[in-house]
Amino acid sequence: MFSKKNIECFILLGIIFITLNLRGPITGVGPIIELIKDQYQFSSATAGLITTLPLLAFAFFSPLVARFKYAITMFYGIIMIILGEIIRSYLGEIGLFIGTLIMGAGIAIANVLLPSIIKTKFPKTFGKIMGIYSLVLTISASIGAGISVPLAISFGFGWHHTLAIWALIGVIALILWYPHLGGRRKYKTSKITQGDSKAIYHYSTAWWITLFMGVQSLIFYSVVAWFPSILIGKGFNMHFASNMTLLYQVCSIPIALLAPIAITRIRNKNKHLLTGALCFLYGFAFGILYLYHNTMAVLIATILLSFPMGGMFGIALLFISTKVSHPQKVARLSGMSQSLGYLIAAVGPIFLGFIYDLSHSWNPPLILFIILTFLLLFLAYKASNAKVI
Repeated sequence: MFSKKNIECFILLGIIFITLNLRGPITGVGPIIELIKDQYQFSSATAGLITTLPLLAFAFFSPLVARFKYAITMFYGIIMIILGEIIRSYLGEIGLFIGTLIMGAGIAIANVLLPSIIKTKFPKTFGKIMGIYSLVLTISASIGAGISVPLAISFGFGWHHTLAIWALIGVIALILWYPHLGGRRKYKTSKITQGDSKAIYHYSTAWWITLFMGVQSLIFYSVVAWFPSILIGKGFNMHFASNMTLLYQVCSIPIALLAPIAITRIRNKNKHLLTGALCFLYGFAFGILYLYHNTMAVLIATILLSFPMGGMFGIALLFISTKVSHPQKVARLSGMSQSLGYLIAAVGPIFLGFIYDLSHSWNPPLILFIILTFLLLFLAYKASNAKVI
């Protein structure tokens, strides 16, 4: 017989490999987006759709996920991730978009269910496990950003094989999750008491968290989509842009682990200070990129950018977990915040690409980034001070 600790370790291992598939397949596109644009003769707005499609899938599927049994739904989600990654790489121009959409639907399922599963299976240590979850998300994003250019160009894989490699990690995740389909590990949705049956969207707390999730996701995925292109537009080559993308992803790893843990230990009245500091770092980074064009300035901006890029999503997930009193409400709030939040985020990559197509400069998008930073600061304050529901 397996001990409780061994079972928890096995569950955590499955969560880790699923999580590895949630960022890398998306962040891996940005560094090689110019290769895809060149092959299919895409405009910047059309290329931005490659990053936007997963966000639209997140928005559409997220509110539906919590209605089903968690284990089997997660299993099908992993299958969709694998199939989507293969289709987008090998079935031509149409397959690129269809596969990205299918992959995004699978990622949406995992995005919604994992916080609730963590809340259910690790109730006493969910802060630490959420920190691990956030850390693995950032590692996945770092791997995606770091390996794309070397594999596609230096090793001659091309962008097709480079993006398809993620399907191998998906297969491992599928194998690890399969045992959870039987016995008592179906993770049925638990019942909410009569007094807690009020629809989640009736709470102001849910809306502040949703808006915070949406704006931080808009900034994150817009940076993922266009940061390399911004540097290339400032005169740097693709390899330098790839290295800077990898740098901010790697530097964001510690904060991805520490931010959720730190915010659980900070007194309630001071929680907004951490999120506020991260917002200001966003503003400084975008301001430097707007004002300066030399290597040292870009290096400083990249490092500053890494802190909020690593910490904001983990804090958003922690808001979902700590501002709700019941595991099923966590799933519902997760579905609401990710559905509407990613619908907001989906505007970013396309709109910024459209602005660039009109202006032929990345300075207007950088100004928009700075404006969004102030909006995020306000939403962070409201979400961190919202009441538990």
